[in-house]
Amino acid sequence: MARFVDLTLTLEHGTRALDLDPITFINKYRTIEKDGYNLSQVILSSHVATHIDVPRHFLENGETLEQIPLDRLIGEACLLDFSHKKAKERITADELSKYDNLIEPDSVVILRTDWYKTFPSHEYGYDNPNVTTDAVEYLVSKKIKMLGVEAPTLNWEDNPRSHKILLGAGIILVEGLAYLDQLETDTFRFYAIPLKIKGLDGFPVRAFAEIL
Repeated sequence: MARFVDLTLTLEHGTRALDLDPITFINKYRTIEKDGYNLSQVILSSHVATHIDVPRHFLENGETLEQIPLDRLIGEACLLDFSHKKAKERITADELSKYDNLIEPDSVVILRTDWYKTFPSHEYGYDNPNVTTDAVEYLVSKKIKMLGVEAPTLNWEDNPRSHKILLGAGIILVEGLAYLDQLETDTFRFYAIPLKIKGLDGFPVRAFAEIL
């Protein structure tokens, strides 16, 4: 029987990842006490907590959220352990190449750093380990379908360029993953499922692992 592990940060009123990002706003629009039922209005950033980046995030003519087919959001994943990395340290192509035999075309590569444990501090948003541009280029050369990281952004040192390289190759980026340390295996099926909203550059997801 399959077992499922939730890899998603919990959103709540006031949540944001970066200091200048909009906060999550949850309005109790209708209540059982006044209206006989509950109904809420939610206003949030398209890149808060656990979320995906799709090509439109950095590419003017890139695919938007609703244009991404489901098979690009689900895949066989390998978990690479970089939990020894400290704040602002780098994950390089040379380090990733040590896992070369595990990284298959059309696979999902997920980098564990345990960085989610700093959420929602200022440090979480600004001191995360960086996936270097050469590491991104290496993963593109491996023709993966999706990359997952625990930090809220991929690379502070070369942010636009690294995103453009990855997204320009049609690789979906999942940022803000959590609880990877609870996985008891380094291979599993991975899901990152957003709402289907027209024209968006990304959106929060429910990310989870299916372990057979």
